Amino acid sequence: MTDRKCENYSAHRKMWKEIFGDTDRYIDFYFREKAARSRIYSRYEGGTLASMAFFTPYEVICCGKECVCPCIVGVATRPEYRHRGYMRSLLEQGLREAAQHGSKLAFLTPADEKIYEPLGFRGVQYRTVVRASGRCRAWYTAHPFIQLEQGEKERAAQFAAQVLSGMRFDLYRKRSAAYYEMLDKEASALDGSVIVLKEKDRVRGVVSYIYEDRRYEVTEAVCREDDGQKALESVCDYLMADSRGGEAEQTVVFSDGECLRRASGAGIMRERERTPYIMVRDLENEPREIRAYINDIT
Repeated sequence: MTDRKCENYSAHRKMWKEIFGDTDRYIDFYFREKAARSRIYSRYEGGTLASMAFFTPYEVICCGKECVCPCIVGVATRPEYRHRGYMRSLLEQGLREAAQHGSKLAFLTPADEKIYEPLGFRGVQYRTVVRASGRCRAWYTAHPFIQLEQGEKERAAQFAAQVLSGMRFDLYRKRSAAYYEMLDKEASALDGSVIVLKEKDRVRGVVSYIYEDRRYEVTEAVCREDDGQKALESVCDYLMADSRGGEAEQTVVFSDGECLRRASGAGIMRERERTPYIMVRDLENEPREIRAYINDIT
């Protein structure tokens, strides 16, 4: 079992592709931008990579304070090496070392929450999916984040930070221009983008979306709750106008509808997910409730 910064990711890339099935474009993004910052825990058998887990440090706001906590991704074991406890050993080592480095908690998006419950993880974020179809109105104009001037980027990030602070979440990613620049790179690797909704010069929302399987998915829409209806309609108008070669989607899926609670009307449907999107392991063993808002793609 090793914990190292990998100079050659070829074995990990190959395993990632085989287990998760992501596109080469997205895998290129992840290993170029995120893997190099991660602690990579690996188990080899006879020179073959058998199991792996990536602990990527994220700047978060945790219980009102800025800190760095690991997001655990890329957890995988080759089929022929499963049920030997390899993954559990890697995760336990990573969690111990994260605690030693001062992290308050670790979090992940589970493929199956039953895998992680024995390790002390618990569900803290259950998302409400919103599906919107039909005619929409462009209440606000949409601007690609990457095309904004630096001052505008910072104002958009500050807007998102203020909205999330006001919603009193216990755990969420720290918002900054750099955060959204990285998110835009990630969304771009999935044919999406980050856009800023504006009413004249006033920021009304910050939205990230991807395009997969001929469908738009809004991975996050941050806006003030009383602006939810107009933000939703403005996003739908913007995305539906992009026909993608003449095959315009008539439904936009908002995978997180936390800020869209007041959006309603014909063509808007919502469904509460029964499985957690985010699970957390408290590394300080404090009996505290945690409301999380994390919608990262990876």
